Amino acid sequence: MGFLKKLGFALLAVIAALCLFVLFCAFNPSFTDKISRTLYGENGEGGIIGSDAESPILPGVNPDALPTQTGTVNDLIPYTPYNGTITTIPDNVVGRSGLTPVEGTQTELSDAQAKDVSGTIDKGSDGSDLAFDPEIYPYYAMLDSNGQALYKQIYANACDLVSSFAPCTDVKADAVQYVFEAVFGDHPELFYVQTAYTVKYTGDKKVVEIDLSYYTIANDLENARAMFDSAATAIEEGARQFPDDYSREKYVHDALIQTVTYDAGASMDQSAYSALVQGRSVCAGYARAFQYICQRLGIPAYYCAGSSGEDHAWNIVKLGDGFYNVDVTWDDSDSPSYDYFNRTDGDYAGTHVRKSLSIYLPACQGTQYRGLESSSPAIADEEGQTSDDGTGTGYEGYDPYFDPYINNDPTVPLDYDSEHPTDVTGNNGNGNNTSNVDHSNAAAQLAVFGLKESDALTTLSDYYADCKIQMVSCGMGDHCFYNVVPVELYRTIESEYGKGNYRTGYFDSALKTIGASNCNIVIQAERLGGGYYRIWHNIYVW
Repeated sequence: MGFLKKLGFALLAVIAALCLFVLFCAFNPSFTDKISRTLYGENGEGGIIGSDAESPILPGVNPDALPTQTGTVNDLIPYTPYNGTITTIPDNVVGRSGLTPVEGTQTELSDAQAKDVSGTIDKGSDGSDLAFDPEIYPYYAMLDSNGQALYKQIYANACDLVSSFAPCTDVKADAVQYVFEAVFGDHPELFYVQTAYTVKYTGDKKVVEIDLSYYTIANDLENARAMFDSAATAIEEGARQFPDDYSREKYVHDALIQTVTYDAGASMDQSAYSALVQGRSVCAGYARAFQYICQRLGIPAYYCAGSSGEDHAWNIVKLGDGFYNVDVTWDDSDSPSYDYFNRTDGDYAGTHVRKSLSIYLPACQGTQYRGLESSSPAIADEEGQTSDDGTGTGYEGYDPYFDPYINNDPTVPLDYDSEHPTDVTGNNGNGNNTSNVDHSNAAAQLAVFGLKESDALTTLSDYYADCKIQMVSCGMGDHCFYNVVPVELYRTIESEYGKGNYRTGYFDSALKTIGASNCNIVIQAERLGGGYYRIWHNIYVW
């Protein structure tokens, strides 16, 4: 009888201890989070239980809003982390990371200090009138109602350049971290806001003040936004010349490789501004620039934070049949490639592991747009010549030589100037001297050459389509074809050849259709008058 009594007291003591432990965890969520990380690791990477267990739900996240296993590729399928350590980083991309995770500084206040803070700062704008499409802003959709309210408030105050404000909803200090991750994950246009923040909270972890930090360019934000939007628009407009999301996405990928240099010492390196305006950045800048331009094109593209041996960022993009991983930073190595463009989670196993909120982004299992690229991205050397490094997945030995020169008179020898060639009338090749352009006399001018205004192509996409048709029709050998364009389009075409964009516009596709391995091309432009040019394409295909 005495033994049973002692056993009963022991059981009661264990139950009481468990109850106290539960209460302690309830009032100390950061301690609970540490236990979770110990058991499960950093979002499935390591830990006692590891990635075989279901990933824990982070504070402030709404589990009902997360991807669920449905069995069909078109639905949102949850990401399954690679179960192991990262061991297969190729030598050519080692160190090409540079992500600084979103991180806050937390300060606990006494009751008196908290009361004083409450009386000195207000909430600023609560952003309650804002709405965010979950397909474009997935991190917002992950949060619970309190988290979404704070997300709107942070975004609105960042837009208003407010430095300090009181939260508009009851929120605990540990949950603020993930709300900030959501805001910065969804909104690359906040390029002027640093990804570090400060919170002040009371003894029960209730947040009473949030502080934002801004880059110095925020002091002249109007001018900074103008430069940022101008750089993004230049790439966006080039991408819009293509007819589908895949071609546009590929154009953005190639344009960033062409214009951005990886630089571990770049300023504002966590911002899309560093990539688009300054032209030097690390992975975070590349990823946010890619995300921003794709968003403007209406292509769902997400910022993904994780690890590739070091903290690293890349993108997830949604195309027709599902989601794909894109790592522009790693493709922009010494030999630009498509090695990490539109890849599945299986392709990224061993090199990329998602962390924090990014584990809740959908799994990347699309196949329709995987591995379509026949060659490496065209890049320009110091003289503006484009080349291919021959490491693509297309034809064996594919190594064409390109001469995309412009000459206004195909009847005279090619005479290329580093800036603009000069035609026989003294006008520069981009047609800036428009004093002799007479649109009213266009029909008569074109008639001299046996042409009509209806023969002219009026858009870049039409030009590319016509070039492909004619190039394929010519086939192998030495050929020449032409098309007629207005002077405004001619200026764009000249720029496209200078940047090497004609490759993705029509050239690579035509060469593949012909089944050729090499081609020389010389572009010459003849000024017809009346505001029109005839563009001659001298090609030798073999």
